[in-house]
Amino acid sequence: MNALNGKTAIITGGAEGIGLSIAQAFAKQGAHIVLADIDGAQLQIAEQTLLEMGIPALCVTMDVAEPTQWQHLVEQAEARFGDIHILVNNAGVGGRNGSIESTEHKDWQWVTDVNMMGVLYGMQAVVPRIKQHGAGGHIINVASMAGMMGVPYAGAYTATKGAVVSLSESWH
Repeated sequence: MNALNGKTAIITGGAEGIGLSIAQAFAKQGAHIVLADIDGAQLQIAEQTLLEMGIPALCVTMDVAEPTQWQHLVEQAEARFGDIHILVNNAGVGGRNGSIESTEHKDWQWVTDVNMMGVLYGMQAVVPRIKQHGAGGHIINVASMAGMMGVPYAGAYTATKGAVVSLSESWH
C-alpha cells in the first residue's frame, strides 16, 4: 500500500516544472492532486497532461500572495477530495537581478509577496485544516540553495528563500 494513497496534496506553482513533477510523482503513489498556479493557460495544459496520464486533478488559478484566494483554494480542495494532508509551497519568482541601488521597491515587494508571504499564507490556510482532521500531514516549503548563502545581484530572491528556510525550521 502506498503511503500517499487517498491523501490530498495541494501544490502551488504546479502548472509546470518542479510543481508539476511533484504532482505526477504524488499521483503515482495514489494521492489526490490539487494544483494551483497564477498562469491559468499553463495550468490548463498541466491539467490536460494529468488527465492524459489518468490522473484526475483539481486545478485552480490563484495568486499565492492573496490570502483570500488561499481560503477559496482550501474550500475547493475539501469540497472535491475531503481532508487535506499535504501542502507543497512551491510557487516562487526570481525577480529582477541588479545592484541594491538599481533594484526598485516594487520588485522587492513582488518577490517578497510571492516567495515569503505566499508561503506564510499557505501555511495559515492549510495547517489548521490538517490539524483539524487529526490524521497528520506533511508540509514541503520549496526554497533554494540561494537561501543558504548570498547570491550577487539577487538580493530579493536570496533574502526571501533564506526566510523560507528559517521559517520552515522555526515551524518545525
